[in-house]
Amino acid sequence: MKRIASLLLAACLLAAPQLTGKAQAEGFALSDFGARGTALAGGMVARADDPSAVAWNPAGITQLPGTQIMVGMTAIQPSGTVDTVDRFGIGRSTDVDKHTWANPHAYLTHQFSDNLWGGIGIFSRFGLGNSYPNNWPGRSNLEYVSLKTVSLNPNLAFKINDNLSLAVGLEFMYATMLMKKDVQKLGNQHQMLTGSSIAPGFNLAAHYKFNDEWAAGLTYRSRVKQAVRGHLEFDNKNSIPGFPLPNSDLHGNLNLPDTISFGVMWKPMETLSFEAGAVYTVWSNYRSLNIHVDDPRYGGTQYSPKNWRDTWGFNVSAEYKALDWLTLRGGYVFETSPMKDSTCDYMTPSNGRHRITAGVGFNWDQWTVDLAYGYLIIKELSYDKSTADGVLKGRSHNGSSHIAAVSVGYKF
Repeated sequence: MKRIASLLLAACLLAAPQLTGKAQAEGFALSDFGARGTALAGGMVARADDPSAVAWNPAGITQLPGTQIMVGMTAIQPSGTVDTVDRFGIGRSTDVDKHTWANPHAYLTHQFSDNLWGGIGIFSRFGLGNSYPNNWPGRSNLEYVSLKTVSLNPNLAFKINDNLSLAVGLEFMYATMLMKKDVQKLGNQHQMLTGSSIAPGFNLAAHYKFNDEWAAGLTYRSRVKQAVRGHLEFDNKNSIPGFPLPNSDLHGNLNLPDTISFGVMWKPMETLSFEAGAVYTVWSNYRSLNIHVDDPRYGGTQYSPKNWRDTWGFNVSAEYKALDWLTLRGGYVFETSPMKDSTCDYMTPSNGRHRITAGVGFNWDQWTVDLAYGYLIIKELSYDKSTADGVLKGRSHNGSSHIAAVSVGYKF
């Protein structure tokens, strides 16, 4: 069975860079680390009592005896509309292209002794996917974007006493990026930017059980500084004859923010629990997206200011074990927006979000199967004050996402 666990983890690691998709927390942070946590709107920082705790709060894995694994997938289908008004006062509405994005996850935990546990996770903390029609009015700012990350996160957890557990972990994050837009250089050109990077980070976590009814959790995940290297390419289909735009190598920096998660759980009876929590994301470190094009004919660095604000996410959830083999779950989360009116663009068309979630869990013998559904409501965003290149006056509205997740666990 351990060989099976290794194969499952390896398969998820191979699949993750291909599948990571649309952001489901504000900015382009993700918060779908497992079906149970999705159903509980992220209310797993204080509960932290299944293998997905590696992502939510690795100090909680000291609650897991023996060896346990979990694998699964989250599917996300976003939709929305962007209204634009050009310089001639002509208005147009454009629907975002519908795609289904997917985020895989896999976890393995093992108890080494009465006081020491180990856990490893493969999951995605950041991701973004947006696609617009080829001829839409805002194509000079963006036509397509895909930011994918996958983290390999080994942890050690220490049970200090019957109440307190602590954990420390390393994170190795692989990131890829693809952006497409139109540019007006020697004709109307289609530009494609690709890049990738791998960078380290770390995490610290604590879990405290006050008694059989109350518990609290705290997790810190560090900033990850990605030094991206890649290529800039032009299709030259509409270039002036004899003046094709040359391709070039490029490099740039992408700062992915620190996060601090906190949760408090109340369990008034063995079959019922509630959790309230908050997530603080330091998006103020995302000051700009700077791409340096190596070919000097392009003028060096392309500077795109962001100057985002730090954000808060607040969640509440409930979990009820209706039968020995059936658990019911539900939750709600609200997230503030990191974007400023002066720098907002079409990459992240959001101004705060509400998410309503529900799910069920099935268990028999050593197996668990968790299913979850979430509906994300994205608040309207105005572009009237934006000075970002290629952004027109107008607004994004009717933004929403359907989220479905499944996780399968096994206890050895």
